[in-house]
Amino acid sequence: MKIHLFMKQYVTFFFLLTVNSLFLFPATGSAQTVSEIAKAMFAKTKMITSFTYSMKKVERINGKNITQQSSVKLNIDPLKVYLRQSYPKDGIEVLYVTGTNNNHALVNPNGFPWFSINLDPYGGTMRENQHHTLFNSGYDHVISILEHLYVKYSAQIESMTKMEGTTVWDNHPCWIISLTNPYFKYYNYTAQKGETLLTIAGKFKLSEHMMLEKNPWIKSYTELLTGKTLSIPNDYSSKMIIYVDKVRMIPLVMKIYDNEGLYEQYEYTNTVINPVIPAEEFKSDFKDYHF
Repeated sequence: MKIHLFMKQYVTFFFLLTVNSLFLFPATGSAQTVSEIAKAMFAKTKMITSFTYSMKKVERINGKNITQQSSVKLNIDPLKVYLRQSYPKDGIEVLYVTGTNNNHALVNPNGFPWFSINLDPYGGTMRENQHHTLFNSGYDHVISILEHLYVKYSAQIESMTKMEGTTVWDNHPCWIISLTNPYFKYYNYTAQKGETLLTIAGKFKLSEHMMLEKNPWIKSYTELLTGKTLSIPNDYSSKMIIYVDKVRMIPLVMKIYDNEGLYEQYEYTNTVINPVIPAEEFKSDFKDYHF
């Protein structure tokens, strides 16, 4: 009797585990809805603790598309980032480790002033020609925006999302999914006490860079805006197109649009999920670095 009861409980547990696994990690090639793929992607990316990758990004700055290519080593918690740019200026290096160097980034400009400098990640020098800070490295930022849209438009999300097809990216079979947001618009917002572009962006899951360009009278991301009225978007984007790796369930290409067209595009190659990155590779005197 005890053996029979144990086997019954074991079979029930195994069945539930299998069902949950199929929901979180859809089988390659099986028919999946966009929402199932998206939810699996949300779950999988939250399991990432470390990450190495190469990234090509294209961001629209003052009406012009700015392209950069870099290789990145990333530890999620605590945040540790090493970045080496290969284009447009080969050899620029950035190192940031939470709780060290007065929480500044160490930057090797590979040019004038010919020595490494410490910079505020939120400061104007590091934010020049950048939509995001190094704190948004990896997937967490964009995934949090997508999750926010899924909750905000839960009643409409099935009509807003679409399976666009399949492709192969960096030798990985991918689904191409899209989210089209017909509700995207700008409206006037009065800043509350102590708010800045950074806090408003965090509060509503928006792009602080998009708001800065829309309100040129604002001088910086950290300027206090208490009581001032500014024009802000109601959502991060009007459309997103994402290539999702069918096996690893991670995004490999993300194209993000606003009301003017392509706003930013991120292409990931050579992605390695949860590698063991030795501690010395987040130190400025590591043998392969030139700080």
